Amino acid sequence: MGAAEAQELVAALRHELGIQLDFTQILLAFALLMARVLPVVILTPFLGGETVPQEVKLGLGVMIGLVLYPVLIAQVREIPINAILFIALMLKELFLGLTLAFIVGMVFDAANAAGSLIDSMSGTNQAQLMVPQMGQNASLFSNLQLQMTTVLFLTLGGHHIVFQVFGESLTQIPLDQYPRFSHGSWGFFETILRIFGDMVRIALALASPVLLATFLVDLALGMINRVAPQVQVFFVAMQIKPVVSVLIMVTAIHLIIERVIGEYGVMFVWLRRAFELLS
Repeated sequence: MGAAEAQELVAALRHELGIQLDFTQILLAFALLMARVLPVVILTPFLGGETVPQEVKLGLGVMIGLVLYPVLIAQVREIPINAILFIALMLKELFLGLTLAFIVGMVFDAANAAGSLIDSMSGTNQAQLMVPQMGQNASLFSNLQLQMTTVLFLTLGGHHIVFQVFGESLTQIPLDQYPRFSHGSWGFFETILRIFGDMVRIALALASPVLLATFLVDLALGMINRVAPQVQVFFVAMQIKPVVSVLIMVTAIHLIIERVIGEYGVMFVWLRRAFELLS
């Protein structure tokens, strides 16, 4: 069978099955979709982080892509076959996927930073635990904050909202189109800078109860050292501050949880705002 006869057979088979799209276009569109999906699957902590095997993350990304593919394929006119144009579209999709992963991970990164601040102030940063979501060792309170935010996010169904926003992004910015920056490019990059600032604000807010308590302990021990210089304040602080930090965390855990839940809403507002500016 020659090449011409094979092409005629494929064309007749597509006609009989009612397939209106070229197989090349289907594969190219799915590759672009994977470039937007995989950064979210790989980088977001609530989907497993670094400890999930690559095969599992790839399978999850393919499954998500198969669910979303029928929605977006009707909006795609034609994927360019030219290598340079296709690579440009691929880089655009990677940019959008990384943007989505960065915004979704803002609360988790802030919680991790808050835990690191608490460990530094309380002196518990010498104790290390393995954090599955990070794929590396982390200190006690850093592990606690990250695990708590991840469990809360999944319990509240936040991952469903993330997938919903992801689907909306496919309609706002189709695979074969570039971001239009409807309000100017500076508006989007200003939003990214504000998200960085919000991460610092969230980290300080989550760590503030323990930071305040450890500061008061340091102040009290400093006053004791002024009155009685013979007291070994440094060694006393190493025993007192971890205990005080644990007691404050247990006492203020409900306040921290309420604050984290409120910050999830802020995160989703930033997420929708960013893609509105890109579309």
